[in-house]
Order: sequence, then C-alpha cells, then structure tokens
Amino acid sequence: MLQRRLAKVQVAGLVIGLFAPPVSAAELIEAIGGERCAKPPKPYTVEFLAPESGDLQANAKVMIGGLEDLERSPPALSLDGKPCLNGRCSFRASKGRTYTLTAKSTDRKSDNLCISVTRP
Repeated sequence: MLQRRLAKVQVAGLVIGLFAPPVSAAELIEAIGGERCAKPPKPYTVEFLAPESGDLQANAKVMIGGLEDLERSPPALSLDGKPCLNGRCSFRASKGRTYTLTAKSTDRKSDNLCISVTRP
C-alpha cells in the first residue's frame, strides 16, 4: 500500500515538473521596439535576444491607468547586473547575444512596470 502511494506521488511530481513553467524563466524580447510589462512591486526581469548588432537603448517605466507616469523618477534599471542611470541603459548589442534587463520600482500604486528596447 505504501509503495503504491509513493509511486503515485512520484508520477504526480514528474507530471507537474514536465508541464509547469520554470519559476525563474524570464520573459523574452526578440525585436527592437519590443516591450514587456509586469505587475510591481517585485523586480521584473526580461531577456533581450539581439536580432542584429548595433547601438540600442533599454528603458524602464511605470504605467498608471495605461499611461506612463512622468510625475515620478523612472524605476531603477540594470543591464547584465550593472546599474544604469535614470531608468535608461545605452549599449552596443551583438547579434544573437542575450542581455538581461532588470527593473525595480518601489511604487505600489502603479499598474505595470515595463521594459522596452529601442534604437537611441
């Protein structure tokens, strides 16, 4: 009886592991001009897969009621673990390389925390 229950628990764990998304998986931006958003106040991380080489700029912003909140300072943004100034990171991308962007906001009243990658 105990062996059957253990077998069922192992099978259930295997099924959940196969179909549940990884907890640490970051969202992906694959196009210049792409944007991803999430609910604050947790830090939000996206990965940017550069489709081409060139000078780019990543931006973080807080959205309230569907509009960017320009009243407050922009959220903190980092590129591959290095902090950027004023919610903006300028960088030279290499085609095919993945960059990790993390935004943090302490504003609990905002609807969304967004990260975008554009040309400067």
